[in-house]
Amino acid sequence: MRDCNKLKLYYWLQLCSVLLLGGYLLFFGQWQIETNLLSILPHSEQQQDFKRAEQALFKQKSQQLVVLISGENALKAQHALAASINEIAKVTILPTPEPSLSDITAFYTPYRHNFLTSSYLENIDNSQALQQLATNQVIQLANPFVSATIATAPRLNLADYLQAALSNLGDIEFEQGVAFINAQEQDYFMSRLHVNLDGLDLNTSANISTKLQQLFNDISTQQQVELLYSGILFHTAESTAQAKAEISTFGVFSVLAVLLLIWAVFRSLLPLIAAIIVLSIACVYGFIAMLLFFDSLHLLTLVFAITLIGVVIDYCFHALVYADTQSTDKTNPLVKPLTLGFITTAIGYFILVFSPLSLLSQVAVFMIFGLFGALITVLILLPQLKGFAKITRSAKATTFSQQGVDVFNKVLNYKILIMSLLAVALLILAIGSPIKFIDDVRLLNSSPKWLIEQEVKVAKLLDYQGSQRLMIKAETPQAMLEMQEQVIDRLLATQANMRVKGLNGLLPSIKRQQQHYDLLAKADKLGKFQAVLAISGLADPIKAFEPLTFEAFLQGPLAAIAQSYSAIYNNESTANDKQYALWLELNNQALSADNILWLAQNKDVALYDTASDVSDALSQYRQGVLWLLVSAFIVVMIILLAKYGLKAGALSSIATLGSALLALTLSQLFSNHLNIFNLLAVLLIIALAIDYVIFYQEHGLQAKTFLAISLSALSSAAVFGILAFSATPAVSSFGLTVLIGIVSIFMLAPISAKKSVNLSHMGNS
Repeated sequence: MRDCNKLKLYYWLQLCSVLLLGGYLLFFGQWQIETNLLSILPHSEQQQDFKRAEQALFKQKSQQLVVLISGENALKAQHALAASINEIAKVTILPTPEPSLSDITAFYTPYRHNFLTSSYLENIDNSQALQQLATNQVIQLANPFVSATIATAPRLNLADYLQAALSNLGDIEFEQGVAFINAQEQDYFMSRLHVNLDGLDLNTSANISTKLQQLFNDISTQQQVELLYSGILFHTAESTAQAKAEISTFGVFSVLAVLLLIWAVFRSLLPLIAAIIVLSIACVYGFIAMLLFFDSLHLLTLVFAITLIGVVIDYCFHALVYADTQSTDKTNPLVKPLTLGFITTAIGYFILVFSPLSLLSQVAVFMIFGLFGALITVLILLPQLKGFAKITRSAKATTFSQQGVDVFNKVLNYKILIMSLLAVALLILAIGSPIKFIDDVRLLNSSPKWLIEQEVKVAKLLDYQGSQRLMIKAETPQAMLEMQEQVIDRLLATQANMRVKGLNGLLPSIKRQQQHYDLLAKADKLGKFQAVLAISGLADPIKAFEPLTFEAFLQGPLAAIAQSYSAIYNNESTANDKQYALWLELNNQALSADNILWLAQNKDVALYDTASDVSDALSQYRQGVLWLLVSAFIVVMIILLAKYGLKAGALSSIATLGSALLALTLSQLFSNHLNIFNLLAVLLIIALAIDYVIFYQEHGLQAKTFLAISLSALSSAAVFGILAFSATPAVSSFGLTVLIGIVSIFMLAPISAKKSVNLSHMGNS
């Protein structure tokens, strides 16, 4: 009794310590909630190397929203939007100033001898061809580039160059100072909104999204226009609302289902109180552990954390069914099987702690610490509750369990036949519908269909649907620009029809400017431009080479374009404090296999394809998880064989493996494909299966064990089965597979047990 009191004292001391730690972490810890699925997915080695460059280039874009308005009253609607947007906190409309051609030409004039288009380069030694090029430009009376530059750059190479460079960036026009594009034979007025998301919590972001959508709906209704919008904010808001709804709905349903099941079997208040105590403590342990080990918690973690209820309640059911045998003055029969079950389950989840998929690491930590809290609560605290040893079971529960034992006792006579039929069924299913995983991360997109369709439409109108992006990084701006030119020259050499949008046309590297200057100066010295200059009758002496630098360009009238396509950031991994990066947009055709291979071999260039990159990483990670699961199963099988002998251990292993394979095979039949979350569900199936077979091996196929496992299976089916209805593909895949696995292991686990010899001890006490 003294040891028991000391153990109880230790329990309360550690519980108080955990609660104090949790309070500190909750109120003073540096943690935040994430909702973006990409934030938790693994990244390839190359993408990790470009992570800082990516953040520098696209952070500002991630906080921008695009609004397109078309219709007879589109311009009026756009003005209404501009007038109302400031009423929404943290949201501003970004100006889209119409560039002044006079400012642009004045800026480029000092460097006019450094720029030659391909037409001038091809004909630089042919004075007649150069004269024809200049004449063709002059006769274009409406060409603003000629009229703006001919007085200061009479060779007209600058006019030709600026026209080509600016037209390559897009077809944006202006009306009354408002930018618009013409697509699908309609004019779409375009606005870009900036949302200051820094420091905002999810509730505030969701509130801003709701207000914006309401404003958009009001404007489109009042002005009778089509209004389309696009931006990460809306996806985040929808994902947040969906996750919150599922957490509350699934959580409430799971708890109510479990509590109703407890009431139906035990018909008293104490078992309900005991279950609530264990569930609460388990959740507290798990949540505090996550706060301790992670700074950023994903909302999906809390959705998956509901699965803790399904495992923890197993411990409760065993404790309640065996309540009359857990008095403090004798050995608790649950210590051995529950501890062994916890150890095997913890080993399975421990594999995921070091996962590159942060969601899995968080879930694993939550489950391990949550189960530990439940284990010590069930073994130490519950037996101390007044009246706990007098908990009884209803007559119907007693009858049900006895009938179940009788049925499975008969089934045990055909265990070899059943296992053989299972093997044949799995073989037929494997041949007819072999297990196949699809690792495309786009299949895990949880955004609503209407929002995805709107994003696609905006992408089509802005002509970036299907476009590819390249990122280039370097330690100096000139190295960055030279690499950009090298990449473009390589791509266009083999794919001449590819359209490249970027900074390259407006700002060549100093090296290329020097090359163009030398060619022009040489041609001028040889008199190749005499006929061209005669057209205007103006002289244009060539002075010493003066390059247009990256720093100077950032101070010019096109600085906004430079800021859009390039970034300067700090990189701690290099000796140079500053790092430079830019991106290119590739349209018209996909990259060839040779070009993709060439880019992959270049350490300073990365193909920015988040979906493909993450999908590849998911595929590699899934293969690693598969081997880890196989290794974990082999270890568990060895333990079962060593602990319970060859026959019992083999049957237990077959039951566990069979339930996992059935779950995967049938899940594929229902959902047409499997993903990594189906595979992760197998881990939980194996954890539950091990608990079941261990209890059957320790206590045999007798009524108490059958009742506890039946209650466990029913509660787990309620908890995990509800996840199959989630709108989040990752969650629904997980739930479906676990539900099938629970049913499978419930049917297979008793086959590994010995027949019951004496059932009279079940009773109703």
